[in-house]
Amino acid sequence: MTEHKKLTGYPSIDKPWLKYYSEEAINAPLPKCSIFEYLWENNKDSLDAVAIEYFGNRITYRELFDNIEWAAAAFSKLGVEKGDSVVIVSVTLPEIIYSFYALNKIGAVPNMVDPRTNADGIIEYANESNAKALIMIDAACEKLDAIVSRACAKSFIIVSPANSLTGIRKYAYRSKVSRKKSAAKVAYLWKSFFETGEHKKNASNNSDNKSNKDDCCVIVHTGGTSGTPKGVMISNYQLNATVVQCSLSGFNMHRGDRWLGIMPPFIAYGIGNGLHLPLCKGMTLVLIPAFDPEKYDRLLLKHKPQHIVGVPSHYGSVVKSSMMRDVDLSFIVSPVVGGDGVEINNEKQINAFLNKHNCKTNLIKGYGMTEICAAVCTTARMDFNKEGSVGIPMTHSAIAVFDPDTCEELMYNQCGEICMQGPHIMLGYYKNKSETNQVLRRHSDSSIWLHSGDLGYMDEDGCVFILGRIKRMIIRHDGFKVFPTMIETTIMTNQNVEECCAVGKRDSTHSQGQLPHAFVVLKNDCKKTHHAIKHEISEKCRHNLPEYAQPKQIHFVESLPLTSIGKVDYRALEKLAEENE
Repeated sequence: MTEHKKLTGYPSIDKPWLKYYSEEAINAPLPKCSIFEYLWENNKDSLDAVAIEYFGNRITYRELFDNIEWAAAAFSKLGVEKGDSVVIVSVTLPEIIYSFYALNKIGAVPNMVDPRTNADGIIEYANESNAKALIMIDAACEKLDAIVSRACAKSFIIVSPANSLTGIRKYAYRSKVSRKKSAAKVAYLWKSFFETGEHKKNASNNSDNKSNKDDCCVIVHTGGTSGTPKGVMISNYQLNATVVQCSLSGFNMHRGDRWLGIMPPFIAYGIGNGLHLPLCKGMTLVLIPAFDPEKYDRLLLKHKPQHIVGVPSHYGSVVKSSMMRDVDLSFIVSPVVGGDGVEINNEKQINAFLNKHNCKTNLIKGYGMTEICAAVCTTARMDFNKEGSVGIPMTHSAIAVFDPDTCEELMYNQCGEICMQGPHIMLGYYKNKSETNQVLRRHSDSSIWLHSGDLGYMDEDGCVFILGRIKRMIIRHDGFKVFPTMIETTIMTNQNVEECCAVGKRDSTHSQGQLPHAFVVLKNDCKKTHHAIKHEISEKCRHNLPEYAQPKQIHFVESLPLTSIGKVDYRALEKLAEENE
């Protein structure tokens, strides 16, 4: 630990969290290269180690890099060049990992999209970034016909979870999933696409195409401050900085460890902490593309990973599992949770469970947002893992609390808006300068802070506590974030709707999390029954919103409650939703 000067009372000046880190950690250099180059430099001397384990198929680092080379050549043959965008609509598969790093190797930018996004949304993402190609998992191929006819992409590639399966698993999967013939006619299957990279060494090693440290290396999507989906641009330097800071912040990670990869690639938490981090540390990434929280207990018992990540409800299912009653969990080194805050009672229950089953550490909580490559705080060491806290800022980062109205910095234990600084703050929102400026704000002393929209405070030890949200956001039990404006905008397209407000209601089927509920005021001249309007709204939502954003229930009210200054009182609606069991 480093010596710390006398506190002034202001976190941005005192940086009290630095007392937990060594001078070597605080001053450690950050890599100035592409994410592909960083991956290679960290593993070039251990190529025979297992990089990916995929349903029994063990893929070495040598095979990983070889497949990246082939994929890079195949993309080059399609005409993908430095600066081009390629939309990837898939869960995490070995082929998606090859594509992610291959595109980086030639200087192109993967634009990661949730496969549950409807066809219109995928088309919008593709056209906004002028995508040169689009990769889609076969399970979502029913959308491909609409996308092919309206998206600007010239090439389409269908990838299947069966591509890297072996033996009977491959045939079992293929018998379950069928592709529409019309879509298949205009798209490459992965095998055909991949084989075009035959002359890989000549095609993909052009140094002119190399991705530089400050180039955008990936686009992931978030609702930002307003709830309107925006592309978050993350650079090579920023994603690599996340890896280094996690390594220095107390995590006990070693080459050859097993990392259970259940986070999807279309969120920053998944692409940074769930993919790039374990591979750059030389671990074995155990891929679970279609994660079922109810089977988390079986996955732990089968794979015995040292490192696991998840959202709070994932751990809830393990705590309740009868299979885990007498199991020794001493193999777990890092039980990490993120994506949503852990309620204090749940945290205590999970910690008691871990300790009873011989895990040497309590739950490791993290805090951040997409705009800062997922994580800025962690409780990776027991000496700063306080219950109720999300931990201290990572080595090269800073957190301060500001008055939401005046932007004046607050002192310890005073509640305000959590704001962040660090080398892993996004480049900005893609083609959206106004929203970027809303989040990345220059203060009176000319310093720039990332405004989280979260309310909380910091104590004298540098531990951060989150108390609530300024912005209205619904976080589901699985960690997916639903922005009410998405739902409200869709429902307001119904000509009989006068007003609408969407709020979150506690999810009674899980230990925590919320589900969206919509409150609707109808126009005075509406002639249709509530039943008919509810059916129309449900159909509109089904066609225009992602699966995870569908309203659980639609409530009709005479008027929306207002606050004293005339704004919709969504807190009152949240209470009303809870009362309507």
